[in-house]
Amino acid sequence: MISPKERIFTKLEEMEKYLSELENLIPDDEEVYLSNLALRRACEKTIELAIESLFSVVSLLVSSQKLGVPSSEENLIRLLSKGKVISDSLCEKLIHMKGFRNILVHRYGEVDDSKAYAYLTEELNDFVSFAKEVRKFLKNN
Repeated sequence: MISPKERIFTKLEEMEKYLSELENLIPDDEEVYLSNLALRRACEKTIELAIESLFSVVSLLVSSQKLGVPSSEENLIRLLSKGKVISDSLCEKLIHMKGFRNILVHRYGEVDDSKAYAYLTEELNDFVSFAKEVRKFLKNN
């Protein structure tokens, strides 16, 4: 039987694999991104998968650390902050990430491709911070 800790590490590795793929997909030039529908959709799907992996880790941590019963995805994230698994500032970034994922998945309105490109090129370090904070927590607990 695989332990919760091993499942968390597996999901973190999955998330990092998606981020690596995304880094190879995202062009340096926004115009290239905006003019290529297939590339935009590939980037959107890959970031969606990375975010889903991250939220799997969040769920596993809340459950395995017995941090409480969440009432929503936002509350799930806040339980990690309250339990000192992640910092308050990272908590807020993850809540923003959840909103971005919801836009991609549910197509609220239409995706603003320029904003998506900005997110893809400027916010990926949040994933790195998340992995670092989770690994540090697991090492110390």
